[in-house]
Amino acid sequence: MPGRPMKMKLFVAVVILLASTTPLLAQSGRRSTGGSTTSTTTTTPSVAGPKTTEKKPAAAPKVQLLVGIDREEVFNNVPYYIYDTVLDNVIRRLGDAEIVFANSGGKMTRADASKAAKQEKVRWVVNLEIRSIYADSGRQVKNNQDELVVDYTVIEPETGKIKRSGKTQQHIYQNGRGGISLPSKNGGVYSEYSIRQAAIEAADKILAGFDITVRQGSQP
Repeated sequence: MPGRPMKMKLFVAVVILLASTTPLLAQSGRRSTGGSTTSTTTTTPSVAGPKTTEKKPAAAPKVQLLVGIDREEVFNNVPYYIYDTVLDNVIRRLGDAEIVFANSGGKMTRADASKAAKQEKVRWVVNLEIRSIYADSGRQVKNNQDELVVDYTVIEPETGKIKRSGKTQQHIYQNGRGGISLPSKNGGVYSEYSIRQAAIEAADKILAGFDITVRQGSQP
């Protein structure tokens, strides 16, 4: 039969075509199914809440002092500069305590200090006096050789009551004893060192009455 060889050739051609295309289809199918990957990203939601701020500790209350000095002494042989030097150094020493604020009241008698304290609401009033050891003990000063001490009185605000008082053990010496001397205006020459030490002691005793101690190493 003449048509059989043609059919046979066509059949063989189809088989060969199918055999060559089947691996390609299988390989394509593997690429499309196995090669694709899906990545998912998880975002953590942000939680917005009230921010907490740390509160700073409240500052320690300051002890406020108004400091004056009595210049109306019963004896008149003390140089004027001693009053100013003592007052300045006492205030400076008081200020070395971090919770103390002290300022000058200038010239102030005991009566003035008491009156000023009654008008104060917060500030304590400190009255300073320069006193003669010889005069207080009834001894006569010979050859202008006197020794002085610093008296202090602390007066409560509003009431005007005296809360504490005292005097320094440090003496203010004449004629340069104990250190360098300062020039005199109306009396003998006194030691600058002894004036400063007496002022330091007076201030430290005033602070001690408030249970306050000046940090170590502080000098006026």
